[in-house]
Amino acid sequence: MSVLELQDVCFGYQGEVLLKNVNMRLLPHEHMGLVGVNGSGKTTLLNLIAHRLAPDSGKISWLNESFSYLDQHLKIHDELTIHEYLYQVYDELFQKEKEMNDLYSSLEFSDESQYDKILNKAYNIQNYLDEKNFYMIKSKIGNVINGLGISYDENWVLKNLSSGQRGKVFLAKMLLEEKDVLLLDEPTNFLDRSHIEWLSKFLNSYSKEFIVISHDNNFLNQICNVIYAIENKTLVRYKGNYEDYLRLKELRSKEYEALYIAQQKYIKKTQDFIDKNIVRASTTKRAQSRRKELEKIVVLEKPTTIKKARFSFPFSTSFNSESIVTKKLVIGYSGPLLAPIDVKIYFGEKVVITGKNGIGKSTFIKTLLGEIPSISGYFKVAPFNKIVYYEQEYKGDLEISPIDYIKNDYPLMDDKKVRDLLGQYGIIGELAIKKLKELSGGELTKVRFSKLQLQSSNLLILDEPTNHLDKNSKEALYSALNEYPGTLLIVTHEKDINKILNTKEIHFS
Repeated sequence: MSVLELQDVCFGYQGEVLLKNVNMRLLPHEHMGLVGVNGSGKTTLLNLIAHRLAPDSGKISWLNESFSYLDQHLKIHDELTIHEYLYQVYDELFQKEKEMNDLYSSLEFSDESQYDKILNKAYNIQNYLDEKNFYMIKSKIGNVINGLGISYDENWVLKNLSSGQRGKVFLAKMLLEEKDVLLLDEPTNFLDRSHIEWLSKFLNSYSKEFIVISHDNNFLNQICNVIYAIENKTLVRYKGNYEDYLRLKELRSKEYEALYIAQQKYIKKTQDFIDKNIVRASTTKRAQSRRKELEKIVVLEKPTTIKKARFSFPFSTSFNSESIVTKKLVIGYSGPLLAPIDVKIYFGEKVVITGKNGIGKSTFIKTLLGEIPSISGYFKVAPFNKIVYYEQEYKGDLEISPIDYIKNDYPLMDDKKVRDLLGQYGIIGELAIKKLKELSGGELTKVRFSKLQLQSSNLLILDEPTNHLDKNSKEALYSALNEYPGTLLIVTHEKDINKILNTKEIHFS
């Protein structure tokens, strides 16, 4: 029996069909990867499955609606601490423990005739707690915290955490809850490589089901035993891991394209016959018969053409001196995050900053930009620098459209020029007038980069720019960065970035 089933599900935005007659079954013990290019509808499909959106038609059926959902735009507005939030998972067991302790305490004031009854109740609760591994809760939470790299103070309040920190804490709670189905949208975006490896092992041993969206192909290859791909507005099932999917997809794509071409030829030939013969008395019946045949055909969708994004970073002017210099620079908030930092970055160098999450990479950048005061030491960002900064977390208005996002800062640009600009990044048609909150993570990233193209610079500072981008988009970004003649300072978890961009590495530890 299916844990989850989708039957002929259709969904679109403002008249544009995104998903058409989608059918899917999640079977017991299946670990599913959901793949497709940016904007194909992966996140939309998860939102439909989680009942955050309603399908235009079709049916979504759960065997038992026991699921957790980690989405790309996670927001936690809560006064709870990390400790309180995670231990909430076991509230029912803590209540049972209190009930048991209250029973033991009541013996002091109870009649002896009630002792056996009270002790039996307490004994049954004790057995229940043992069955649920109640006394291993602290160890279990500690294992997940360490595995995901949640190294910050457990007394920190949730609403004060960064998006990456919030994502880790929410993911930790999901794993501890052990719901029947985990819905995971880009869970590795905020994890270091060692923590991705831990998560891979955890999910591989997960006895229940999950659906995961990820652009980390190696991660998908390790954890999935079935792949569903969004192709031509519908879902195609591939048995096996990600490598099996790639091999089978190539064969299927060629078959589908051949079928589509053959069907189009048949439709044209038949329609030509109808047009020529429908008005002739001698052939009208044959034409009418062909028309009925044509009406019964299920027309194949045109094979999806991937529109590649074209990233561009206009360059201003060069200069002949250091771009950034720090001496014994101490960064942090209430206290130092790192040992004193001594770096010297020359104009035109490409530098990648690495280190585990929460170590201070983004704090270092924000200190250089003057957004956070340094604790002590010296730093200088040369006045000749003309800086363009891409921040990891988008903190702007999600209710506006991509067109409004551009025109808010460039009101004199006409709509055609704005659409042409967005089109370079694959934001075309209805995508340009959707609300930002309705876009996928990859689409939102591309919209943000499109605005950067309107600013010339000689120092690019990019904080996790590849989050949510698919393989083709990453390649387009890397190509543009390789061509950029100015200074590049980039924070990223992409392990092969040094080879791709020939960067110098600064590692924080």
